Amino acid sequence: MMRALPASLILALLVGLPLRAGAEKPGSAGTGTVQWMPFTQATQSAASKGKYVFVDIYTDWCEYCKQLDATTFKAPTVLAELDKNFVSSKLNAESETPLAWKGKKLTASKLAALWQVDGFPTLMFLNSKGEIIGSFSSYADPKLMVKLLTYISSGARERKVSFEDYVKGSS
Repeated sequence: MMRALPASLILALLVGLPLRAGAEKPGSAGTGTVQWMPFTQATQSAASKGKYVFVDIYTDWCEYCKQLDATTFKAPTVLAELDKNFVSSKLNAESETPLAWKGKKLTASKLAALWQVDGFPTLMFLNSKGEIIGSFSSYADPKLMVKLLTYISSGARERKVSFEDYVKGSS
């Protein structure tokens, strides 16, 4: 009798995703997609897990935001780093979706304004306490995104190492 293949394996074969041991485990690296959480839940989850928060701040009309979704957020190296060290959230900078940050109740658009986001996409990095530790306002291809993520997850940003020095030292 033939066993049925797991859905994740069938999907991987259909779309040409690389097969990895443990691909059926929950999380970004196993599913081929980022596991996005609502912002308030993401900050709470990061606090309980001791992980960083990654926030993709976008708008519906932003072409580079769409390119991030289509390319960067599907790259296995990006997915693996996000899954390992981050809790991820998307924030539409023009949305009136209610959320909470550091005890304040506001909307997604008001939080983006409070954070002075004026270009899209903006990639925001928070520590497990919900404090901003860095941001990047531009499209990032998968290679650059992994460098940004490991720069944050290594603690280099919090140790005041410049991104340029970090990249030179990790090359």
